[in-house]
Amino acid sequence: QWLKDRVGVDLSVLAQLGGHGHKRTHRPNQGMVGAEIIYNIQRAVKTYENSGMVKIMVDTRVTQLKRNDSGAVVGVEGVKMTKDGKNETISLTSPNVVLATGGFASDRSSGSYLDRYRPELMRMPATAGEFSTGDGITLGTSAGAGIVDMDKVQVHPTGWVDPKDPSNPGKILAGELMRGVGGILMNHEGERFCNELGTRAYVVDKMFGHDPQYAKTKTWNVDTEIPTFSLVLSASAAEGAQKHVDHYLNKGLLTRIDGLDALANWMKLPVAKVKASLLEYQRDAKKGKDAWGKVTFNGVPQKDLSSEVFYAGTVTPVLHYCMGGLTIDKDGNVLNESKEIIPGLHAAGEVSGGVHGDNRLGGNSLLECTVFGTIVGKKIPIRPRNSIQSNNLQQGGGGAADKPAELRNISTDELQHHNTEDDCWVVIHGLVYDLTDFVDEHPAGPESITELAGKDGTEEFQAVHGENILEDFDPIGTFVPV
Repeated sequence: QWLKDRVGVDLSVLAQLGGHGHKRTHRPNQGMVGAEIIYNIQRAVKTYENSGMVKIMVDTRVTQLKRNDSGAVVGVEGVKMTKDGKNETISLTSPNVVLATGGFASDRSSGSYLDRYRPELMRMPATAGEFSTGDGITLGTSAGAGIVDMDKVQVHPTGWVDPKDPSNPGKILAGELMRGVGGILMNHEGERFCNELGTRAYVVDKMFGHDPQYAKTKTWNVDTEIPTFSLVLSASAAEGAQKHVDHYLNKGLLTRIDGLDALANWMKLPVAKVKASLLEYQRDAKKGKDAWGKVTFNGVPQKDLSSEVFYAGTVTPVLHYCMGGLTIDKDGNVLNESKEIIPGLHAAGEVSGGVHGDNRLGGNSLLECTVFGTIVGKKIPIRPRNSIQSNNLQQGGGGAADKPAELRNISTDELQHHNTEDDCWVVIHGLVYDLTDFVDEHPAGPESITELAGKDGTEEFQAVHGENILEDFDPIGTFVPV
């Protein structure tokens, strides 16, 4: 309700994810939930930046927390990176510092948190961005903060294997919704091996169990090749996650496959083997239960498998979330090793630990960020300022003087000349946008935009976002393909 009322996020659709007995997660009617939440919150924050009440410092790295003689945190020291390479040292004073820097799943360097607490996972790919190196945890512990549950690193069962770059350690998550709507997992023998709606830990255990050593010891060997599997959706299952499916199709991670024979060919297996598995799944759905205890059967392939339209991709287990981190209390205060509050230091999100226990359910990380973010945000006092209404916070000002000039026509040839990270034009819904200054700010990373530079990105945009996101951007022209 807060996300809806405060920043206008549509979360009107209920969905069932793995490990859930019922539909209990909320997502948008248009767009993908993470992107919609981040963009709408980002928009709200930028209204305060426009009013002068907030200063956003990009290309700036905090290197140390400042403390006074009593041990309270009273600011930060850091480095602002400049384009000419002459980095500038900064020192900022504040009675409150909030750490919201994420986890540590992407740091595979010697001595990293992953190496220290879960060395057997060091070669496993991750969905976390390159930023996920535990910097906030290091800052906190340097100020005396305690840590908790650092060995509890979640392995998610389904990260996409990009056929164009299969060995890349960075993977795009195959959202759990894909299994919630009816996607099934099959091994290299063309067999199902688990209840796809089980918890992440359960499904990963079934995946790892294909390795004989793990099946005996329940411990993963860092030198063992990470297994891969096929994630297969019927046409009706795909309809239940259309935005996700479109997005993954555009990324080349999912493939549309017409008919059973083509599916078997894609899986490099005999038709009879794949057919037997799908027919068994159909029979289990009619009975209402399968050998692994699955009782919810959405998106079951149609009876005539030869005319079914399948969507399939290759997935692999991936590091996805760190349950461990800085010790906090219910109000988001960071605690020292004696469980005492460190004055002036707060934490929210994956940088904190102890919130989820041994493992977490799908949907709970965004929930954690929202809950503890609002708790911390509301308790920190803000010095009185002029009322927000007295500052014109609306983008564009809304006055008659701000009425945009008539847009000029931009041809295909002109568009294609603006196709680099430093000169990035993209067409969306027939309008041309100059996204050059936004590339580095894009929460999902610059690549998602730069790969569309000089092109029409409408289809890719629609697969992820709702149109309202474009309200913050002024088009520079109308696309006239010639």
